[in-house]
Amino acid sequence: MTSNVRSPRDDEEKIKAHLAILRGQSKSLKEVLTDMLGQEPSDDLVEAVENRILLAQEQEESIELGKIVESIQKMQSCWV
Repeated sequence: MTSNVRSPRDDEEKIKAHLAILRGQSKSLKEVLTDMLGQEPSDDLVEAVENRILLAQEQEESIELGKIVESIQKMQSCWV
């Protein structure tokens, strides 16, 4: 399973994604992060990751989800 996150490249990919969601073949971001971390993430972590994904979409860039999570967790541990 890849952990790259990007917007659909074209209308065909967008349609395929919407069909997968309608068929129940999708997971929430919280579920994906739980699978990655082996434990349920905090709501703050989910929100921070979601915001970074949205920023990447606006800037039309792809991101490595694992690196984003690691970076956010590192920042959070510095604040505690």
